Amino acid sequence: MFGKFLITLTFLLLVWPLADASSQRNQGHVHNGEAGSEENSDFDGHENPEHHDHESRADQKLSGEHTVNEHSNNEVHAGHSDELIIELSEAAVELASIEISEVESGRIGKTIELPGEIGFNEDRLADISPRFAGIALQANYRVGDFVEEGNVVAIIESNESMNSYSIKAPISGWVIERHVTPGEFVSGENSIYVIADLSTVWINLAVYPKDADRIKKGQLARIKAVGSGNVTSGAIEYVTPIIDLRTRSAVARITLPNPNNSWRPGTFVQAEVTTETGNQSLVVRKEAVQFLDEKTVIFVPDGPGRYRPVEVLTGETDTDYIQILSGLSEGIRYVSDGAFELKAKIITSNLDAHAGHGH
Repeated sequence: MFGKFLITLTFLLLVWPLADASSQRNQGHVHNGEAGSEENSDFDGHENPEHHDHESRADQKLSGEHTVNEHSNNEVHAGHSDELIIELSEAAVELASIEISEVESGRIGKTIELPGEIGFNEDRLADISPRFAGIALQANYRVGDFVEEGNVVAIIESNESMNSYSIKAPISGWVIERHVTPGEFVSGENSIYVIADLSTVWINLAVYPKDADRIKKGQLARIKAVGSGNVTSGAIEYVTPIIDLRTRSAVARITLPNPNNSWRPGTFVQAEVTTETGNQSLVVRKEAVQFLDEKTVIFVPDGPGRYRPVEVLTGETDTDYIQILSGLSEGIRYVSDGAFELKAKIITSNLDAHAGHGH
């Protein structure tokens, strides 16, 4: 009995410390896990300044906000109402040759384009022939010379009387033909000089059968010389009543003043003939209308050096003007010259912006 008691006591003394140590180790593992969990929780809840800054900037981009807004002297930007504004310095405005006009009331005419050629005014041509047959003693002018009315152009010795006589210029003008040389026999059937007065010229326009019924005397035409770029206007004064079998066209004629001899016979021209005049409406210069982002726009001033595009609806057009159906009212100031330069400024700014985003 006493022996069993000793054995039991010995067992308890050996096992109890081991069980207590194991219990302490298990409790330690539990506490360490809880501490780790708390530490992880504290880390997850801590705000990272850099991470927060990235999110803030992303939100700004999505909302369209800009953290920096700088404008140079020549700038294209959107205002508070998302209207596009172009800002130019005084030097840039002058360089673009910007001119301002007002929307006005006018009539738009329908036009037909006709080809043509500058010709001599046949009412101001002089074809000179001798009165009596004989020998040419003198031929005083050459082709290209200018001769005054009354000047002696040739001296002829008559075969009948053997006397010489002078031939004088009947008009002032330019020698365009010469058919005589000294010593040559000439008769009344010979043309020895042709003189043309070029102070006026004829514009001969070809009118094809499809347009013949629409071209009439009194209609106005805008005439442009091919090559030289000379531009003028005139009224049709005569239309031939027949179709030429060789050219298959009629001729509409305009007499044009030519004080500086800038309209040279033989030069081709293009003419826009106004055939009908429309009703009274709002009109602007054709050069003012531009196409931007698939819209038809006109630039209007918005303060010194500031311009903005306004969308408009256009109608009929003629040589110089275009009809405005909506978008502007009478008296509104607009950019009549230099609009293309403003459009180019917008396009250039957009290209620069895309290039910057590519870096």
